[in-house]
Amino acid sequence: MLRYKNMFSKKSINSIPIEETAHSTGSRKMIAGKSDVPSPYFEAFTYGYLPANEKWELHQHEDITEICIVIKGAGVVRDQQNNEEIFESGDRLIFPANTFHEIENISQGTAEFYFIRLKSR
Repeated sequence: MLRYKNMFSKKSINSIPIEETAHSTGSRKMIAGKSDVPSPYFEAFTYGYLPANEKWELHQHEDITEICIVIKGAGVVRDQQNNEEIFESGDRLIFPANTFHEIENISQGTAEFYFIRLKSR
């Protein structure tokens, strides 16, 4: 069984640097990664930023289920069959592992999201 070295870990989110994502646009803060959480199923907990009128193009996460919570903004989410749903602040989206999806910001400002990624196996 994996255990934490200490009783807990504390870090100010404000001190976490913003980094580029693998996408052509947008950025993120890695709030917690694999090295922070001793679980074989945990991949990452991030805070994502998507500029106005931009999108994270169609992509998938191999063997990773992605949970998305919309913090700020509104937009459209699409799947590989071009089905789409409008989302807004306060919505929760779940993308099953290996599911292609695209997130587009149709807001006037930057959209912000929490993402939790969990390994399927």
